Amino acid sequence: MPPYRIINCHAHDYLELACMRGYPLLIETTQGDIQSVAINLITLADKTEYLVVSNGSQEQQIRLDQILAITPLSQPAEFGRVLMTPQDK
Repeated sequence: MPPYRIINCHAHDYLELACMRGYPLLIETTQGDIQSVAINLITLADKTEYLVVSNGSQEQQIRLDQILAITPLSQPAEFGRVLMTPQDK
């Protein structure tokens, strides 16, 4: 897998909100789409960040720089579709 690229703070804020609210999300990734509930954000010792999601029976970790966009599936949500972009250098 390529080196981790930090996502921009604006996009990170929406992921934090999705976790706090427990939103079910459509998560568009470089590997395909996933529908799951946002649970938590974690950072490993090497500073790689992951979104932890659950489909009810199992949890999955998705590396943040592999997420292209998120869309809340419950309404009313506090945001719509959000594109994930790398942080400017």
